[in-house]
Amino acid sequence: MRTVLLLPLVLLFSSSTAPLPSSPAAPPSIRDLAWLEGTWQGKVGERDFEARYSGAEGGQVLSASKYTKEGVAAGFEFERFEEVDGTLVLTPFPEGKSSVTFKLAELDPKSRRAVFENLARDFPTRLNYQRVADNKLTILVSGPAEDGQEQVLTYSLTRKR
Repeated sequence: MRTVLLLPLVLLFSSSTAPLPSSPAAPPSIRDLAWLEGTWQGKVGERDFEARYSGAEGGQVLSASKYTKEGVAAGFEFERFEEVDGTLVLTPFPEGKSSVTFKLAELDPKSRRAVFENLARDFPTRLNYQRVADNKLTILVSGPAEDGQEQVLTYSLTRKR
């Protein structure tokens, strides 16, 4: 005859047991920025602005942006978002020239917001991206101006159809 040990279900599901340890948050992934994908347009000062963000496939999000004023080219920039050493980084290429890297400082996938910082440089030191609605993207470019006062450039963009 075999002896079968049955544990009371009360012990297995008792509320008096210690809570399970929470698992550490997963490291950020380039897929956390998939909400950037699309073509976005708006005005920045007196210039028209258009940016195209790729999907996250292949481990990077790439963007190409252009400024126009009165229908004439007035500037361009590339951006590369990628995973490096367990975090996300952003490297802008203003006018196609290599620049410094900004590391992820804040990420909130639920509110579709990512903030990148490089406090060891001049303006800008902080780049804040937030998808505020399905068809709205806001980019805040901030840091100290030459006079030491905080300067913020706001890109209020609408998804282009």
